[in-house]
Amino acid sequence: MACVLMQRDLDVPDVERLTRAFRVLPELTGLDAQTAANDAYGILLRGLDSEKAGRLQAALRDEGIETEIVAESNLPALTPGRSVQRIELTAEHLTIHDPMGRMIPLAWDQIALIASGNVRVRETRKLRTTLEEPPSHAAGISYDTLSDAHTKPVENEHLMLELFLSDGTARFTFAMDEFTFDCLAEHLSHDRTHNFMFLVQELEKNTPFASLNRGAFVACQRPPQLFTYPSRPAFNEELIWMLWRMDQLSRTRGVDI
Repeated sequence: MACVLMQRDLDVPDVERLTRAFRVLPELTGLDAQTAANDAYGILLRGLDSEKAGRLQAALRDEGIETEIVAESNLPALTPGRSVQRIELTAEHLTIHDPMGRMIPLAWDQIALIASGNVRVRETRKLRTTLEEPPSHAAGISYDTLSDAHTKPVENEHLMLELFLSDGTARFTFAMDEFTFDCLAEHLSHDRTHNFMFLVQELEKNTPFASLNRGAFVACQRPPQLFTYPSRPAFNEELIWMLWRMDQLSRTRGVDI
């Protein structure tokens, strides 16, 4: 059974402590410890068998780093989200407008998790270089225009916003590149980042019992801040960790989230 070591919180663990603990398993190195610290968004390490996971957990505990062992098959699955391009805000409901023009009313207490952030996404850009014809050539001889096409990896930042409902399965993904901020009314500005953070604040204000990821939390502080995730997997990993923690809390309290 493949296991993962889950963090008890989202604090970045100390690299030196991780390095000492990782020595309990010969296949782990100081580089693995550094990578684990850099990627500490809830899941510390994947792909361990139960025996190795137990040994590493004990070594980490000796270093003051608390973890939990979870079967990978028991981690929450991130189901594809329904796209959101526009919303309406009222005291009673959040109304979702999807790309098909359908309206989906949601009671505020249905929203269990608000997740947002500025996410670095590695993408591929196609580049084409045109080679000019020779400045002169013999009469009657034609030259085709030549071009050289190649791709280049680039890193772009994208604003992301997700809502998860209390039934544990429904997920709404805001299409921020096409999203219309008219729901902000008189608070609408020409600054897209300001609009984004104000939208998160409005959602949080109406859902006092919803959990917030780090991106949503800092967006709701005074002054608000934009939290940047190094990659989409890091953003998703934190979502998985939060959904797992929420499920653990609901089991402890004996209620559904």
